[in-house]
Amino acid sequence: MLTCRMSPKNKSKKYSLRGILSSPPRVLAVERALPRYRYSQTEILAVCRKAFFPLLDKPSRADLFSRVGVESRCLVEPMEYYFSGQDFKSRNRDFLRHALALSKRCIQGVLRSSRVKFSDIGHVFSVTTTGLATPSIEAHLVQSLPFSPRVKRTPIFGVGCAGGAVALARAREYLSAYPKETVLVLSVELCSLSFLPQEKTMTHIIAAALFGDGAAVVLLCGAKSPFAARAALELTDSESVLFPDSLDVMGWEFGGEGMRLVLSPSAPALVERGLGEVVLPFLKRHGAAPRDLATLVIHPGSLKILDACEASLGLPQGACDPSRRFLRQNANLSSASVFFILREALKRRAPHGAQGLLAALGPGFACEMTLLRWL
Repeated sequence: MLTCRMSPKNKSKKYSLRGILSSPPRVLAVERALPRYRYSQTEILAVCRKAFFPLLDKPSRADLFSRVGVESRCLVEPMEYYFSGQDFKSRNRDFLRHALALSKRCIQGVLRSSRVKFSDIGHVFSVTTTGLATPSIEAHLVQSLPFSPRVKRTPIFGVGCAGGAVALARAREYLSAYPKETVLVLSVELCSLSFLPQEKTMTHIIAAALFGDGAAVVLLCGAKSPFAARAALELTDSESVLFPDSLDVMGWEFGGEGMRLVLSPSAPALVERGLGEVVLPFLKRHGAAPRDLATLVIHPGSLKILDACEASLGLPQGACDPSRRFLRQNANLSSASVFFILREALKRRAPHGAQGLLAALGPGFACEMTLLRWL
């Protein structure tokens, strides 16, 4: 049985920072940006049949494109770009260009709609795992947008699909210490720029069927911020749990041609077997159970992962439908996905005092959780 408790042979596998303030940090708004080129899954399959010949000649393999639950997604470049022989240096250069453009759209939009000024922002957290940039993305943004030059910055890399949940938790902890501040949490993931047409493997085919591009930003404030009264949702607590002996479940391999996806077929079984063991105690500490939650913001790693989440948590079939709907319309956007789903949850709202869960799984193999409460 999977366990994440500490033992003499397995120390420091569980990390928890309890919510200690009577008025936790709050979510003010979420904004997202999608690139201009939208393709249907049918179009993606037609291209992949040629690119991965003869791997997709078998009907069972081609059917993968209909089974993953994606109907369309947006890409930062037109389809022909991905077969034009761009090397890693060129693709990473294009990553930074597109990442900055999408990030600016998000940030300008969320500040405009929230009536918050650039000078009000005390900290910018940025997360990505699909491109490399030093200076980091938020440093470029601070230089090109009217932020204060004294704004604090925290770039986060290497946590993959869990990155949005990780960054949100770190921002919650920061605002617990600095409750008068207002911060931005940015995620930008351009998964398509890791596409390698010469990499003729089933893992790469799954990636082509499952991932897309996009960016999103969450505007947060502390309980004593001048904007706190505008918020509809608070971040009550967060926890990170690293599953033992799971480093090879997902991640990247870095080579001369770029970044190669690592994705084990054992991931759904691991989630179904172990997710309940880490989520249920986390919820119980706050007097909650999965069936009591009014809002579920679960990263849509795949349809199989969402099915495994429902089974492990004892949820009725369809409880994760907001995540399935997002996956169908936009594909898996890695760390940005949970912010898109959170944005839709803010539109629907829930009764005062109702609780929710934001959770994502990513390389490590780790579960990142934040407990939500509606104001």
